[in-house]
Amino acid sequence: MAKNSWPEIGNRQAIDFLKKGLKNDKIAQAYVFAGPDDLGKSTVALAFAHNLQGETTENSFDSDLSVLQPEEGKKNISIEAVRGFIKEMSLGTFAGRFRIGIIKKADFLSIEAKNALLKTLEEPNPGAVIILLVSSEDNLPKTIISRCQVLNFYPVASSIIYDYLIKEKGANRSLAKDISNISLGRPLVAVKYLEDQEAYRAYLDKAAAWLEIPKLDLFSRFRLIDKLLGGQSWSEEAYNEAKTAIAMTEGLSRDLVMLSLGEKERLQHSALLGTLEDVLAFLDKRSNGNPRSLLASYLKLCVQAKEYLEANVNPRLILEHIVINM
Repeated sequence: MAKNSWPEIGNRQAIDFLKKGLKNDKIAQAYVFAGPDDLGKSTVALAFAHNLQGETTENSFDSDLSVLQPEEGKKNISIEAVRGFIKEMSLGTFAGRFRIGIIKKADFLSIEAKNALLKTLEEPNPGAVIILLVSSEDNLPKTIISRCQVLNFYPVASSIIYDYLIKEKGANRSLAKDISNISLGRPLVAVKYLEDQEAYRAYLDKAAAWLEIPKLDLFSRFRLIDKLLGGQSWSEEAYNEAKTAIAMTEGLSRDLVMLSLGEKERLQHSALLGTLEDVLAFLDKRSNGNPRSLLASYLKLCVQAKEYLEANVNPRLILEHIVINM
């Protein structure tokens, strides 16, 4: 990524704040980038790092950058990993003014790791800048938050993503509408689905299968979970799949509510209109003409499931609880 290069869409408030800090040479020793996944926090962090370093070669830039994230197959970031990160951050810079550390998914720092990081933030090394990427600042202790500049990242309006996909990416209007709706304000997801049609179709297939859950017997519902998790239970991948499934359940349930109200233009999964209509008719019959009451219970399940997931309950058990009660 070249110097002065920033993401083309979204996060304008955060980017403008960082640009102003660069222009006035007012750089905090630590930042928290807070917001849901796939809003571009990591992309902005790397752009900020490049601009902090100024005119350096890519090799020099890499030597002054440390990136920490959960190890593959693990959910939490261990104390050992953070100690290694802190040691790297204590080294002098090789080429630029700053040594930059980025911690992705800092929500998942273990308690011991958070305490170790706090000590580093209390006694920062000159020239070191640490950026913590989290889904919510509430997932970090207030003692850490108080020592950081917090920047919030927000979903982008679907109309802005729609225009971007058409004007900048050459998408046709129908596809741009469906993808901008499904992306839920996440530009990176929208671009991914536009450029990777196989991934887009895979998502639609998964959503269509999940939508049919109320029609399935219990054995078939559990088989769907097996297929989703691939036999895993406590891994980071299982956590992410469960998080996606919960969000999908929530989105599909809201779509069915909107459809019951005649609001077709407000559907997230507009590409699945036919299947949504079929399932709504099934739920209408099952609930004796009161599908919205049934859908309200589905939405409550999603709220509860998200609480369980953040409390480290087994992802498989959470999904089983959802499908049993749908």
